Amino acid sequence: MIFTADLDRTLIFSRGRLTESPAVVPAEYRLGEPYGFMTPGALAALRQLQKKVLFLPNTMRGVEQARRVVFVGDGSCPYLAAQNGLYLLYNGELDREWSRRVAAVVHGLPLSLSDGVGRVLSDLPGIQCLSKQYEYLAVFFVEADAFDDQVCGQLAEELAGSGWSLVRQRKKLYLFPAAIDKGAVLAYVMEREGDDHTVGFGDSGFDLPMLRVCETAWSLAGCELEGGEWGFPIRFSHAPAQAGTEEVLTDLLHAL
Repeated sequence: MIFTADLDRTLIFSRGRLTESPAVVPAEYRLGEPYGFMTPGALAALRQLQKKVLFLPNTMRGVEQARRVVFVGDGSCPYLAAQNGLYLLYNGELDREWSRRVAAVVHGLPLSLSDGVGRVLSDLPGIQCLSKQYEYLAVFFVEADAFDDQVCGQLAEELAGSGWSLVRQRKKLYLFPAAIDKGAVLAYVMEREGDDHTVGFGDSGFDLPMLRVCETAWSLAGCELEGGEWGFPIRFSHAPAQAGTEEVLTDLLHAL
């Protein structure tokens, strides 16, 4: 069995995303200080799951950011999918076949990432700045008061014709190749492992392609997916935030 999950606001939570109870322990450190948290019960359940199933963290974070998380950086995860599926590590090294596939997809697009970034900066009102431009992914900060969702939708349609997805999530706007996402990298790992018994856990629209591939999909009460019609069943926790994460992980562990 493969268990794949997002990190932020799914497994771990920043201080601002925590509810008042239950109590939490650090699960991530940044510059030596606690930065991401989960309940002791959730962390214990995840540690047990890591011993029983193949656990694939599947995150928007970059590789080094993901490695700050204790259950990723300690080497106990054979696989790590980063930057929305654009990078896949196996035993700490880039998976060469997946890297080759991603490069072939991106290099075959009629529009380069740099040109796409230029379109966003020139054509879309309300962009505060280009935050990061990686090899295959660009992240922008949004000025909420000046941002024009209608213009963004029109630009997204145009960019989609050239193979690029433009997606806003709160204060950030992401530009990435449409053919590569969390679902595509999960499908590759399933193919590589010869295992189609997969459980997914996520909280946002970026996780939908991953959850859609899974035999069973889980999410959290109170997240942006709750109440939506996604074309496939998603099970939701009863509790929100860190309590919901403990609930889901404990249920998964007991089901094994």
